[in-house]
Amino acid sequence: LLGELTLEEKVALMTGRDMWSVNPVDRLGIPALKLTDGPNGARGTGLLGTGTPALCLPCGSALGATWNPSLVEELGGVLAEETRARGCHVLLAPTVNIHRSPLGGRNFECYSEDPYLTGRIAVGFIRGVQGGGIGTTIKHFVANDSEFERNTIDSVVPERALREIYLRPFEMAVEEAEPWGLMAAYNRVNGSFACEHRDLLTAVLFDEWGFDGVVVSDWFGTRSTAASASAGLTLEMPGRGRFFGPSLVAAVEHGEVEEAVLDGSVRRLLRLMDRTGAFEDPMDRPEERLDMPKHRALARRASAEGMVLLSNDGLLPLDPAALTSLAVIGPNAASAMIMGGGSAALKPEHDTTPLEALESRLGSVAVRYEPGAVTERTARPVPTRLLGDGFRVEYFDGDDWSGEPILVDGFSDGRLLRTGDVPGTTEPGRFTARATATLTPESTGVHTITMVQVGRARVLVDGAPVIDGISDPPPPGEAFFGLGSAEMSAEVHLAAGHPVRITVEYSSEGAFMFRGVQVGLLPPERDDLIDRAVVAAEACDAVVLVVGTNDDWETEG
Repeated sequence: LLGELTLEEKVALMTGRDMWSVNPVDRLGIPALKLTDGPNGARGTGLLGTGTPALCLPCGSALGATWNPSLVEELGGVLAEETRARGCHVLLAPTVNIHRSPLGGRNFECYSEDPYLTGRIAVGFIRGVQGGGIGTTIKHFVANDSEFERNTIDSVVPERALREIYLRPFEMAVEEAEPWGLMAAYNRVNGSFACEHRDLLTAVLFDEWGFDGVVVSDWFGTRSTAASASAGLTLEMPGRGRFFGPSLVAAVEHGEVEEAVLDGSVRRLLRLMDRTGAFEDPMDRPEERLDMPKHRALARRASAEGMVLLSNDGLLPLDPAALTSLAVIGPNAASAMIMGGGSAALKPEHDTTPLEALESRLGSVAVRYEPGAVTERTARPVPTRLLGDGFRVEYFDGDDWSGEPILVDGFSDGRLLRTGDVPGTTEPGRFTARATATLTPESTGVHTITMVQVGRARVLVDGAPVIDGISDPPPPGEAFFGLGSAEMSAEVHLAAGHPVRITVEYSSEGAFMFRGVQVGLLPPERDDLIDRAVVAAEACDAVVLVVGTNDDWETEG
């Protein structure tokens, strides 16, 4: 096949077609390779907790705490089945960066602060996934251990530390599990961006370790054309090619990149397609939800093995027969904090909060819940339980929300995001939408409604505008990988049990990658949260205190 490809076709194979797939070459029967996140589940084409419901595995840190590579290999086999059900050939995992600091935003994706343990778990993960015929892309190569200024920061690492700590898990994985792919990081390493680091990609990865797989950029992580291609970057993602594509064709024609370099990269891509069976099964089909009991049972077993009991002074196990009341305290007790944010997030097939699980398990025992604190960085999406049937979203071709909708969709909570185009628009990616829902508050008082937009939008309550990001757009913010606006807010008096109509009018004008909004709701502020928690604890036979951060703090970007 390689000898039959034109220069333009070789470059097309090295360039993403869209967010999750690579350009095919139809005339030669070369399929579109399809990829998906991520470390704790095969999400499919969704992003930020949207998409096809998928099995959610324990996060990386929990898997590291199992100290059980064999168990992780079993989980890898399950992920291969899940990835195939999403119609993808490659899973963008595992994450083997190092826990350098507790403040690392993506620590939850990674296994450990110990490079050897990280490597052992990664070997099991890769063997399991690839044993099921699905490719892995071990990431992020290398020294991408903090989210702070990750796109520009220079990780200056002495040679010994680089070898013994940061490269070690990658080296173990390449030597023992032979991953079919590797993802180059955003950051610089000792002065050079990872995607164009010839010493790391060519000298260490290819020549010293003998890696024969694909090197893919982190999404939008490519910073150059000739330097990246010559250093060994195989594939620029996502589409449609900022530095590869036509720019790479021109670089070859002008003598800046040898075509033999492209031949080596294309050979790696064709090898990956062969290994994953893409020629026989292009997986050009809709995503499927598996929801298999045996998969859930294995995930539950892994979760249990990852739990660590630090101390027990005769308090555990609790005896339900001896309890008449139980205080459950902490905001995370009433939330299913089963994953961090960013590209690792997915829409789980099932989730249960600690509070729900305890109430179900304890039967007649009186369970008293108090949050005790507010830990949100920004307002969370309006939860499903307040929305009944959720949001009904009508999409329109044009700029004024008029005519018949070209698509009607639904969302269960206040995160109303799309990553792809809406079918039926005259101009791809350009549309308006109107989302409506009935919100029934749980408390009485002054609530705060919030909105983060990617594009332009306004929020109305019972027909009255309360937030207008169309006439008065806010400055950029940090949400959605920095593509969203700063959070806007408005105070509205709501009464418990009295429903109101929430309407969001949205325009995709100015949106990139994501299109939509996140609508949040904060209940009336209280200054007695800790006092109420103390009273509950004193009044009950036992206390379960659930502490921790959430996916608004532990996230990427």
